[in-house]
Amino acid sequence: MGSRFGFGNGLRVRNGLVSKSTKASIVAAALTVMSAYDASAVYFQSFETDTAGWQNATRVPTGTHGVVSKIGAFHAEDGGDAYTFWGGASQTFPPGGYTTSIDIYLDISPPYMTGGLTPYNNDTRFDWDSAIGTPQCDFRRDFVFNAGFYTDTDSTGSGPRFVISVSNNAGRGSSFPKNPGRMPYTIYQEGWYTFEHRFRDNAGVLAVDLTIKNAAGVPLMTWTLSDPSDVIGVTVGGNQYGWFAQDEFPYLAFDTSILLGFQDYCEQPPNTPGKATGGGQIAGQDPLFSPLGDLISVPALVASPSNPGAQSTFGFAVQCCDPKGNLEYNDHASDVRIKAQSIDGFFISPGPCGANTHATFTGTAKVIRSSGTTTERFTVEVDDCGEPGTADTFGIRTESYVNGPSPLVGGNIQIHN
Repeated sequence: MGSRFGFGNGLRVRNGLVSKSTKASIVAAALTVMSAYDASAVYFQSFETDTAGWQNATRVPTGTHGVVSKIGAFHAEDGGDAYTFWGGASQTFPPGGYTTSIDIYLDISPPYMTGGLTPYNNDTRFDWDSAIGTPQCDFRRDFVFNAGFYTDTDSTGSGPRFVISVSNNAGRGSSFPKNPGRMPYTIYQEGWYTFEHRFRDNAGVLAVDLTIKNAAGVPLMTWTLSDPSDVIGVTVGGNQYGWFAQDEFPYLAFDTSILLGFQDYCEQPPNTPGKATGGGQIAGQDPLFSPLGDLISVPALVASPSNPGAQSTFGFAVQCCDPKGNLEYNDHASDVRIKAQSIDGFFISPGPCGANTHATFTGTAKVIRSSGTTTERFTVEVDDCGEPGTADTFGIRTESYVNGPSPLVGGNIQIHN
């Protein structure tokens, strides 16, 4: 398989820029989803308000074609060739890797989503693909769940069921869900399942764990794909698309699409008017900085990556447009202090806690250690999940350091647009 936009070698790559419940319970459900990863989402779409970040996805209310949404009151259906770039393609493989996931409804027992009692034809298929690119933002490789609905009898089982395996290809001519060399897994119970890709660094070579989880988040099966030519930072960069590369079903329901991990976009999205602040100050007050950019008010707290029992401190106040502001971050346990020198990007987007609850800002910073000081690019990702800030998250990455995203130990983050 080639890229999202065609099989073979003629590749074209484009960059992309719950049951009924109250708003409070929607947020709570989203936080439950995220807590399983102990991190915040850089991209999160549960289709409660729109289909932002997706193409060819149809937003539908819970109960459509007999399917109750995974969370909230809405989900999506594949309108044919549905895809996302998870907010934007990235050029750099992030320290610590990244994870993409999507919930897909497996329709196994009558009445089917067609409204009838007759099963789908034997060997009706869909393929779900999460691809990675090169450091030059070109397509590198696909990692695909190959899924098929079957009613026959063989070594994979008997009667209505889904059989799933994985490969680097999609389509009938290039893949087969029952491939005995790929450890096919059989599912008999209808419902929501999470299809997760974990992209990680295995001694400098990319390894991808493809895992299926049930609705409770329990892993059912994991496959690992790796190719020795996929060298991180040389042939492998950051995320590309998620794509229903093949879908032979009349209706295929999906929900809660997530990317966890830092992104440095191949094409920077447009700046967003608004403001984001973080610190330990009284709610409603901005953190205070000296004329030299030093934080002089009470900081917020987040765990140190080098010692979970230790705490890093930070404060920031950033606004747009044009982007400007201050940031100071101190990880005492790691001997790292980061102090912004300039802000050149500020973006507000949907997050796990709702619309306009996630903010990203970028720029250059002094990274100060006892061994010396360097000037590096930085990215900060934050989530504002309400007062008093106990569910808010903060993450920071430079060219030589990364922490989070992870929940605050103390303090508060506020995003206004």
